[in-house]
Amino acid sequence: MDLELPFLGLSDLDAVLRPRTGERMLELGPGTGLQALHVAPQLGPDGRLDIVDVQQEMLDHVMRRAKEEVQAGRNAAAAIVPHCSDARELPFDDGVFDAVYLVTALGEIPEPARVLSAAARVLKPGGRLVVGEFFDRHWIPFGRLHRLADGQGLHLAERRGPSLAYLARFRPCGRGAFASSRA
Repeated sequence: MDLELPFLGLSDLDAVLRPRTGERMLELGPGTGLQALHVAPQLGPDGRLDIVDVQQEMLDHVMRRAKEEVQAGRNAAAAIVPHCSDARELPFDDGVFDAVYLVTALGEIPEPARVLSAAARVLKPGGRLVVGEFFDRHWIPFGRLHRLADGQGLHLAERRGPSLAYLARFRPCGRGAFASSRA
C-alpha cells in the first residue's frame, strides 16, 4: 500500500534527503515505489535513481508504475534502473552515489550493519545516507541506528521526527577522522 506514514511523508523525505537535479541516487528496498516515483522526477533528465531489492517482483512492480506514470504524462522521471540484489552486497563500484536512502526497510534486512557498510562504500565523498524508520515489528530504534552508523564511519547530520517515526541523514567521515575517533 502507498500510504505515507506520520513523520515519514514525502515532504519529510525531501527535507532530509534534499534531492537535486543531475544527481545519482540509490534506494534500497523500494517496496511499491512510493518514494522512488516521488524522488526520480526531482533528479531531472540527467539524474538517475537506481533501486535495489532482493525480490524481482517488487522491482517489476515499481518499473510498471514508473512506466504508467510516464505514459500518463504525470512524471518525466529520471531514469529508474532496477537491480535484483542483496543490500548487504551492493553490485556497484565504490563512491558512485550522491545519496543512498531507505525508508522502513533497514529493519527487514538481516545484518543491518552490513547494509550500512555497503551503503557507505558506494557513497561519494560528501554523499548522504538517509534512513527512515517507523515503529513496527522490524523497527530499528534511533539509538541503535546511531550506534550502527557510527560503527561504519557514518556520522549524524540531521534527524527529523520523534523516536517512533524518524528520518536521519548521515554523512561519511574521512578515514582519518574515523580512525582517530576510535583510538
